Order: sequence, then structure tokens, then C-alpha cells
Amino acid sequence: MWVIANDGTKRKGKITEILTNEGLEKVKVKEAFAGDIVTIAGIGDIFVGETLGGSEQVEALPAITIDEPTLRMEFLVNNSPFAGREGKMVTSRQIRDRLEKELETNVGLKIDFE
Repeated sequence: MWVIANDGTKRKGKITEILTNEGLEKVKVKEAFAGDIVTIAGIGDIFVGETLGGSEQVEALPAITIDEPTLRMEFLVNNSPFAGREGKMVTSRQIRDRLEKELETNVGLKIDFE
């Protein structure tokens, strides 16, 4: 599989799974067709708007853009008297790990780790 970046560069990649939606569930499929909305797994460094093709000669499609996020959140240390008494993911490291995992699948998410 060839990945054509928005700047025109080409690189090889391998798709390990193709998933489509049936209602709220994701279902594995063997192939997808033009017009299908799918989720692919296996290419970790792919970005929105890049073109996938079966050969190096495939012409890139026009890039699409996604609007910037419209919600801003800041996560701070909880210094209240009840800190750490509720919840499972209460440390900053656990929250960061969870947000990094979400970045892998949520293309509309932008996170600045400062």
C-alpha cells in the first residue's frame, strides 16, 4: 500500500485491519469501496487528507481540511481535600497516557502537552 502525503511525498505502509460502522459498532471487513467511510489500522503516521493507493503511480486526491477544535480544556493538579479519593485515572501521567491513546483514533482532537 502506498501513502501519498499532502505535500506529494510517497511512502509505503501496511494496513492490518479495515473497520466500518454498523450503527454504533465497528465491524471488521475485508474490503471497502468508493464512498465507504472506514477506519484503518496499521499505518501509524497517516494524517487526514492523505491518499492511499495500491501502486506508486496512483495520483493524490485533493487534500481535505478539518476545522480547528472549538473547545479548550486545561488539566491541572487537583489540590482539594478530597484529591485522589475517587476515580481510577487520577494521576497526570495516567491522564496524559489516555489522551495520547485518544489522539491515535480521534482526528478532530488537538492536544498541546506543555
